Amino acid sequence: MATNDSRQSYMFPTGEAAAARLRLLDEIFGPATRELLTSVGLAEGWNVAEVGCGSGLVSLWMAERVGDSGSVAALDQSAEQLQVAKKEAARRAISNVSLHSADAYQTGLPREAFDLVYSRFVMCHLTDPVLALKEMRNLLRKGGLLVCEDYDHAGVASFPPTRAYRRLLEISRAVDASRGLDSTVGSKLHTLFYEAGLVRPEVSVKTAVALRGEKKRFWALTLREAAPAIFAANAATQQELESICEEIEQIAKDETTLVVLASVTQIWAQKD
Repeated sequence: MATNDSRQSYMFPTGEAAAARLRLLDEIFGPATRELLTSVGLAEGWNVAEVGCGSGLVSLWMAERVGDSGSVAALDQSAEQLQVAKKEAARRAISNVSLHSADAYQTGLPREAFDLVYSRFVMCHLTDPVLALKEMRNLLRKGGLLVCEDYDHAGVASFPPTRAYRRLLEISRAVDASRGLDSTVGSKLHTLFYEAGLVRPEVSVKTAVALRGEKKRFWALTLREAAPAIFAANAATQQELESICEEIEQIAKDETTLVVLASVTQIWAQKD
């Protein structure tokens, strides 16, 4: 039975154990995120909330952008993630960020208080993303913006095709099915926005690719960190999983193989 407790559906380590993968994730997807948030008008003086902030990389960037006259409420269910964010905020002397440990469904943040509410790769971890979007909508003042990014795993591929990336998709589908999740949620975000009461959303799709470098190791790191969930779903054996990760590592060294890391839907809408 699916549950609305996002703590039960998040399958990755948190805190320092997750920091390296999350830094690589932001290296891959961060430029498009910052371009998106800039394009929707994020500016000095805005009051912003990020739901599912992880280690705080986007929240801290937004805090610098909104300046001392603005503020960022960074929310995550993991105290360990928030501790990483707190250390980084202190290191960079960023003081206009407040950290909140709470669930995406019940944030505990003030209603109708924010100019912009944002999430990245959160809906793919939730069994009821519409409920979370409704909560996020409730945080917005009239005319405020809800901005989300999420991916559709069907866009992940290698060219030429490889066994590793074929099995990656099969494993992803099996794990998500066992946990009541939808890793194709990115391509459905527009319908979820309508269900959450956000009309006339705007949508763009960004495709992240890599031909060389550390970015091509991203899915090997992800599979290894998700190993307990993979084994619990009987989606792969330990031996096969390590074989797949080793193949992805070899593909990362092969500059003749192109990897599509993800197809990411970016969506934003104004609260009426």
